[in-house]
Amino acid sequence: MAIRSEQGDSLFRPGRRARVLQLLRDYTDSHVELTRHLAGALEVHATDAVAVAEILWAESSGKPLSPARLSERVGLTSGATAILLNRLEAAGHIVRSREAADRRVVTVRLTPQTRDRTIAFFVPTGEQVDRVLDGYDDVVLESVERLLTDVVTTTAAHNAQLRDSRVQPERPRPTR
Repeated sequence: MAIRSEQGDSLFRPGRRARVLQLLRDYTDSHVELTRHLAGALEVHATDAVAVAEILWAESSGKPLSPARLSERVGLTSGATAILLNRLEAAGHIVRSREAADRRVVTVRLTPQTRDRTIAFFVPTGEQVDRVLDGYDDVVLESVERLLTDVVTTTAAHNAQLRDSRVQPERPRPTR
């Protein structure tokens, strides 16, 4: 994270920007913890719960995932994703089907029981967040949406650049 000039602030310099960025991190941490609780509710490993949540989100968005796309979303190799999908399928959480015109393309979906359990798990949080958002008018929500879109776009662009260049971030050298 770049440190802004003396007049401004950033994640590493106290001020409003630092507080906003910290809150984004705090939200991410809370969401990760929520997914760990989902893992407990489904009696699966946390990585499997992340996959279940990704599959549900994709289905809800009308864009079901292929194993390759799920692999990208959960940050696993194709081989590790295949093992994860085998485990979820054996436990009755997912089904794989060939729905595309190209019969080589496999689609991953939740079973109806797991979909219902996962939705039921997330409903209380969704309802509480909806109540919080009800307290803000469209002007504020539009500003927050623009801010988050810009932050996500910037971060995604840097991630793409790192992937494309295969450059690893510099790591601080230990001092002696």
